[in-house]
Amino acid sequence: MKIFTGISLIALFVIVSSSAIIQRPGSLRINPADSLQAVRDQYIKQVSEAIKGKEQMAVDSVFKNLKVFGGFPAGNLLLAMNSWSRALGVTCEHCHTPSHWEDDSNPEKNIAREMSKMTSNITNEYLRKIPGMKNTKALINCTSCHNGKLKPALRIEN
Repeated sequence: MKIFTGISLIALFVIVSSSAIIQRPGSLRINPADSLQAVRDQYIKQVSEAIKGKEQMAVDSVFKNLKVFGGFPAGNLLLAMNSWSRALGVTCEHCHTPSHWEDDSNPEKNIAREMSKMTSNITNEYLRKIPGMKNTKALINCTSCHNGKLKPALRIEN
């Protein structure tokens, strides 16, 4: 089952890819100095060239071996992948073999798939069903726990 379609992918992208940094004391800073973006940009450019003219086609008709995504324009997949990478503070190579994007030999790729299912389930099956929530469209995503780091913090450091 593909869990991210049109609207939920847009919400994922908007929340995860936000580059706004709140400057109030004690506020969250989302990966303010992303030294890996240039590397990701190179891969995004490479894949963008490979799918040129197909950006508006269905993602699962343009890319191979998609197991989580479906039902939105192919060009949006690059935005989502960049957002996930930023949220974890990694580059594409963390999950993928460049130029062989469909390859599943790296276990991190399946972990990312399972984590995306987990965040979707938490959002849809739990968070949005909490009575009295002021934000009925609340969601969690990679950034909710990872905050630009591969390993989520288990405690707040002073």
